[in-house]
Amino acid sequence: MRHLKDIQKKILILSTSFAFPLFLAMAGDLAIPDPIPAPTAAQIEAAAALEEEKSLAYAPKPFPTAHMEEILAGYHTGLDALEDTKLVAFISEASREYGFDPELILAVITTESSFYNWSISNKGAVGMMQIIPATGRALAKATQMTWNEQNKPLFDPYVNIRLGIHYLDRLNKRFGNLHTALAAYNFGPTKIRRWIRQGKKIPTRYADKVMRSYQSYLAINAKKIKRHTISTQALSPIPERSDT
Repeated sequence: MRHLKDIQKKILILSTSFAFPLFLAMAGDLAIPDPIPAPTAAQIEAAAALEEEKSLAYAPKPFPTAHMEEILAGYHTGLDALEDTKLVAFISEASREYGFDPELILAVITTESSFYNWSISNKGAVGMMQIIPATGRALAKATQMTWNEQNKPLFDPYVNIRLGIHYLDRLNKRFGNLHTALAAYNFGPTKIRRWIRQGKKIPTRYADKVMRSYQSYLAINAKKIKRHTISTQALSPIPERSDT
């Protein structure tokens, strides 16, 4: 019996002598962690580059309106230069509110009035987007815009363009096709609906003209962005050569 107790005592001593150092080692690992090494210069640079890349991903495109200013500079608007600059920013913002590329709206204005603010057609259409006053009143009511006939609101380029974009958006939703919507903008939706019912071919000359200008303006923007990218790369520092 005594022999058995001696064996048990030895086992306890052995297990304690093994477990206690192990516990100390584990406790030491938990209590005194290894120091975190300071980031290297390369790691800091890489992190900064990643942050810059993230910020650029959400930044506006280069030259969001510079190409539009370049396009507008080729026309006589009848407004002063400062008003032209403000108008470009307004067209860009108002177009995007309705989901249109600003270049498309520029193309419509080019086709309608060549950007001349005081334009009046032989049918009585007024301003940059050539809106008939009766249509303008209806559009102003639909958009809850203040309308005072005495102030000749359609000669206000901001009112005219806002209503014109809204009108094109309405036509686009009604006909479900941009080409048909453009034709309706030119001929009027009533005439287009009648032609569709009668199975007549809808004239495409006006829509084709707008789309050609649209594609041309998109190309100008693409070239502008490309030039910006190339010039930015040219200004970038030359990477250091690592001799191995």
